[in-house]
Amino acid sequence: MNSFKLKRYESFIELKDDLKEDTILISETLSDSNKFIKANNDLFEAGFIYYDTGLQPQIKMLYQAQKIFLGVNQIFSCIDYMENKKMFEAELPSLLYDVLVDLDCIYVVCVCELDIFVYQNDGTLLWNMGFRDTVESYYLDDESIIIECSDGERTTFQLDSGAVK
Repeated sequence: MNSFKLKRYESFIELKDDLKEDTILISETLSDSNKFIKANNDLFEAGFIYYDTGLQPQIKMLYQAQKIFLGVNQIFSCIDYMENKKMFEAELPSLLYDVLVDLDCIYVVCVCELDIFVYQNDGTLLWNMGFRDTVESYYLDDESIIIECSDGERTTFQLDSGAVK
């Protein structure tokens, strides 16, 4: 599902020179301490400019929905890769840890330091939830997501509605 090659660059100029004209760029404010990465496969190419918090860019490609969900730090986007256009770009309230997709590729879960966001595979936001403590562990289980926070609280949410199980 995610066969992207990552290439790192020393500067924005190097990255820009290696990108196609219509490449999607996911970017934080440009500074000397940024990381510069190009992710590409046979169908899609994206550039990332971001501050190094120790977290890597996240990319999930859903072939049947013709969408790519990608983000880094506090930026999250949904791309229609057939039209090569952004469906949306959102600024997240906390750092992006991971992007998960359920086994049936119906739901996309954006797991952040203090929040989770659940989208349908077409890019529609279904629901989101904020937490008082840091998300420490998480996993998908059939039709739900289990979140455990640093205070030890463990909660199971239904993916389709956000209802607590």
